[in-house]
Amino acid sequence: MHSTMSKAERFVVPVDRNTLPRGYLVATTYAGIKKAISPAPTTASAPQQAPKPDLTLLVSSTPASVAGTFTSNKFQAAPVVHATKALQAQGPHARARAVLVNSGCANAVTGQGGCEDTETLVKEVQKLLPAGKQSSSDMPSDVLMMSTGVIGVRLPVPQMLRGIQHLMRGHILQSNPDAWLEMARAFMTTDTFPKLRTRQFTLGNRLCSIAAIDKGAGMIHPHMTSPGGLHATLLGLFVTDAPVATPTLQRCLEEAVRQSFNCISVDGDMSTNDTILALANGQAPVIGQGTSVEGNMSEETHPDLVKIFADELKAMSVEMAHLIVRDGEGAEKFVQVRVKNAGTYEQAHAIASSISTSALVKCAMHGEDANWGRILCAAGYAAVPTSSPAWSLDPSKVNVTFVPPPNARNLSPIQTLKNGVPQPVDEAKAAELLSHEDIYIDMDLQGGSWTEGACAEAVFWTCDFSKEYISVRCACSHTDQW
Repeated sequence: MHSTMSKAERFVVPVDRNTLPRGYLVATTYAGIKKAISPAPTTASAPQQAPKPDLTLLVSSTPASVAGTFTSNKFQAAPVVHATKALQAQGPHARARAVLVNSGCANAVTGQGGCEDTETLVKEVQKLLPAGKQSSSDMPSDVLMMSTGVIGVRLPVPQMLRGIQHLMRGHILQSNPDAWLEMARAFMTTDTFPKLRTRQFTLGNRLCSIAAIDKGAGMIHPHMTSPGGLHATLLGLFVTDAPVATPTLQRCLEEAVRQSFNCISVDGDMSTNDTILALANGQAPVIGQGTSVEGNMSEETHPDLVKIFADELKAMSVEMAHLIVRDGEGAEKFVQVRVKNAGTYEQAHAIASSISTSALVKCAMHGEDANWGRILCAAGYAAVPTSSPAWSLDPSKVNVTFVPPPNARNLSPIQTLKNGVPQPVDEAKAAELLSHEDIYIDMDLQGGSWTEGACAEAVFWTCDFSKEYISVRCACSHTDQW
């Protein structure tokens, strides 16, 4: 049941030029970031390979509405600190003209010097942008930055300044499928393939496009919040030409992240750099008939259209989150855990998360073992949030079922637990079901301690623990985390 094709062959899909969002240009280069901070020993026999790009820039033709969600790790990296402060300083109508991204160095746990490095690079981009000379030095930054790579080491600023100057020179900035794919490659660290998707949809009389890039394969267990809720790295960038007001964009992004990126785990470790940014520049063209959209739409002005946009953003977020799980370090299985009929979404989410991060469950999935005991154990120790009235899991009501993936319609569900009682399992059928790459686990709590009203549901996505995962982790030094 395992594909002989590489992940890159299976999950890198062609991008239609017509679906790229209007009003954005991107550029990518190799700045030698990792080589500068961690020089490799010179060997005469080392094969010459074209270096992967490690510095990339996105520029909007007009200041775009911008929203962000960021890691809740207490050791927030310098680019996270800079971005959150910039968005807070701009207030509810924040704008961004550009986003700078580097791989190879996370600029995390680097103290005040690391923050100053981020400021230096961001200001260089501002200076080189067409309107940069008009910006006052004391104005909040409208250029944001994301970094991923080695932790505890400062950025090689001189090399990166030269890289930025190259990106802004001549006709380097452009918009075509190859340029966007190169940008996705620049995000990568231990990823095995670049993650880029686009889609198109209509909002009233506007034909809107959205492009999404993300990265992540290790150190993945995000819990991202808004910049006002600050509590290998996951980075994500959603770029659209839809006309969306900043507060609306922030609310839509937070809801999308809540049900996508905050519902995935590879290894249970939350990064210091997790960041998702969304930009909306309103450059979508007017087409045909439909509700006229003048200016940036909000829930107050266009509630129906905002719902359409929110649904598109959420669907794309789920798709991009799935790609990260599928590219988990050493991952061979894609596992969906659905917990239903809990008291609240947060309680269902906590139980699904506990199951998905259990090393024993993840090993069982790799071994294609329908081990419901490990699933119950992980559900039983979940840190379930309190609610009013109080709700708790009732062991005598719990059902556990392994459900066939969508591409295995000839198979039937296998219930391993009913009302807390183990059920006879046909081992041959269970082995066939779990031999598939995609494994679906449903846990029905049947209301738990409530007699009625407990109908909340949460879905979590994770992967297995394989021997390859251990090999990848052991091959990394203690500082080369992502």
